[in-house]
Amino acid sequence: MRRIYLALVLLPLVVITSCGKKTDKDRAIELVEAQYENSDRDLNFDDSKLDSLYNISPGAYADSLKKGKELDVALAQLESQIEHLSQAESDSVGLISARLTKERYRLLELAKTKPAFIGWKLSGVAIEGDKHEVLSFNFDKGITKIIP
Repeated sequence: MRRIYLALVLLPLVVITSCGKKTDKDRAIELVEAQYENSDRDLNFDDSKLDSLYNISPGAYADSLKKGKELDVALAQLESQIEHLSQAESDSVGLISARLTKERYRLLELAKTKPAFIGWKLSGVAIEGDKHEVLSFNFDKGITKIIP
């Protein structure tokens, strides 16, 4: 009987505690609402989404590494074929090789910049009554303030 009583007392406490936790998106929405509380604009957060921000997106970083490896292969092929060409063709291939090398150096610089988490972005915040205007807001890592 004591176990049943204890379960009946603890169950509502667990439910209330778990329902009371705010998500990152909820905290971001509260910050935006606080910023716009004295404004005549009504914001709609139904279609908004919270995404992480990086100094360089992990996808772009992986893509630069992949493209860099592809350029290395292309440059090696060009260099192996250039010695069998006439002078005019060799000069033409040399110009292409120089452009590819320049792009390769740009990708190498990008590869040195590792993706780093810098904060959060709440996007897709619509202004009520105006279907054309959608706002986005950036936040710090802890979602404690809106940053430019």
